[in-house]
Amino acid sequence: MTKYILPFKVPTKVFIFSILFCLLLFTWQKSTVYAHQDDSSTTAELNLSSFPKQQADYQDSHMTSYGSIILNRIQIEPFNLVATILFLLAIIHSMLTSKFQKKAHILEEQYQNLINQGKRDKNSHSIRASIFHLMGEVEVVFGLWAVVLTLFIAFFYDFHTVVQYMNSLHYTEPLFVIVIMTIASSRPVIKFFELLLGKIVSLIGDSLEMWWITILVITPLLGSIITEPAAMTIGAFLLSDKFYSLQPSNRLKYATLALLFVNVSIGGVLTNFAAPPILMVAGTWNWNTSYMFFHFGWKAVIAILLSTGSFFLLFHHDLTELKGAYQDYRYKRYIQKRFISKKEIEESFERLEQLVDKNVSFTSELDAYSTILQENIKELAKEKLTSEEIKKYNIETAIDEKFNGIIYEEMCRTIPGLLPLEQRPTYVDPNWDQREDSVPAWIIIVHICFLAWTVFNAHEPVLFMAGFLFFLGFYQVTSYYQNRLDLKQPLMVAFFLAGLVIHGTLQGWWIAPLLGSLPPLALNLTGTVLTAFNDNAAITYLSTLVTNFPDELKYAIVTGAITGGGLTVIANAPNPVGQSILKQHFKHGISSASLLKYALLPTFITALIFFLFQ
Repeated sequence: MTKYILPFKVPTKVFIFSILFCLLLFTWQKSTVYAHQDDSSTTAELNLSSFPKQQADYQDSHMTSYGSIILNRIQIEPFNLVATILFLLAIIHSMLTSKFQKKAHILEEQYQNLINQGKRDKNSHSIRASIFHLMGEVEVVFGLWAVVLTLFIAFFYDFHTVVQYMNSLHYTEPLFVIVIMTIASSRPVIKFFELLLGKIVSLIGDSLEMWWITILVITPLLGSIITEPAAMTIGAFLLSDKFYSLQPSNRLKYATLALLFVNVSIGGVLTNFAAPPILMVAGTWNWNTSYMFFHFGWKAVIAILLSTGSFFLLFHHDLTELKGAYQDYRYKRYIQKRFISKKEIEESFERLEQLVDKNVSFTSELDAYSTILQENIKELAKEKLTSEEIKKYNIETAIDEKFNGIIYEEMCRTIPGLLPLEQRPTYVDPNWDQREDSVPAWIIIVHICFLAWTVFNAHEPVLFMAGFLFFLGFYQVTSYYQNRLDLKQPLMVAFFLAGLVIHGTLQGWWIAPLLGSLPPLALNLTGTVLTAFNDNAAITYLSTLVTNFPDELKYAIVTGAITGGGLTVIANAPNPVGQSILKQHFKHGISSASLLKYALLPTFITALIFFLFQ
């Protein structure tokens, strides 16, 4: 019997469950205290407006020590501590996803061995492996822990509080990501930007290095116009096709991913509407596009150029090793496009199938043996049934109906080409999305219009969702020129962001006073570090809650938040988009530690540029 091995040591498992158990006891004890208070105080304590409490509700502006502020806030609202510990556990889980993925692959291999030995059905799959795959999906982590959080809220307060809290949150960003990611990843949009970047590359010199540099520089800067999630989608798809498909070294894979994350995080600050952390403060602090460009934008351009140039020099040897693979890739695509016509080969092969079948009488032989098998089953049935049952039931019809159905299913699965044309199942081409056919210009223009509509109405979910419904209709009409519409990735990313919103909103009790108590340089560094563990948009939003925030501190916190946007998958809202597209190129998933390691250099360069030119 195969021994079941957990992806972590037992003491760690016991430790995590001990924390959850202690939190449960803590919430039970506090909820019991509330239950014994008089009705008026209970109503005041559990009123919707007090969950989560606003910064002013704590009335601790007279306190100067950060430690005393935190202790006072825990005393006033004990659930603050519970929410933050659960958030910390979610972060730890997100950093262990690669271990869950490795365990899932081991379980799959073990289960496949059981299938090969005939101990499991060949069409079944391992439920345990699927569970570990689910636990290893970064996009699922915060959604799963949001469920745990809501259970604790319901236990500490009541279910009505859960419902009201969920309804008080804003889910515009997750909805926007679903729409912008689906449209930006459509074949006409990808083809348009591939042609655009191809023109730039051809002017510089068509090589793998130029494609790599162009995608990592131009695409992030486009994020200031088409929004960062759209830029991440396009950049990730182009890197997947032009670069990751060539099987680069593992360190170059992580370096490229980290550089993409950092560059996209700062590439959207040339305007005041494209980057999530800027959106949180632009209206409150009256920052227009002109202000953004002259205070942040041109510095971001320098940082992107320096970071990309530095990585190009550091990993030039790794890129050079891919030259042969890139030339083979280009030559292969050229030969295939010039000399092979998919339509002509399909028609020729179909005629060949009919000719071979006619010469060897394969279909006739198959029908003959099938008839013999069918008659044998009927004879067996007559032997097993009584004479009364034979008279009562129509054996011939019952067996023919079931037998013919099974034979048809098997032929559809194994040799559909021998079926009559009208009976053949619809063939789903596994390489449909990789075809080289061109897209009519008018379809590309319509898609760009849908993209522009979504960007223009990014803060109006009713409008961009209405546009999305029209886009789906247009996609269906022009499906021949489209790739398959896969909503799984956009929905998973939206689930990730929604979970982050649910958790992140409850962290203001300790982040806001921290931001308001630091000098500029310390605030900048703190913002960068905090961004690694919380969405940078949440960090900048919390800074708007600090009263009398001077301009130098505004600059410090915003530059810190956008600088740290590439350190982890959760640091910047578009990062899960890139992660979901490119994770297929990492055997055991994307390692948080490796991503952090390779993101440190471009993060340092970016921080240095914003500091030197402040």
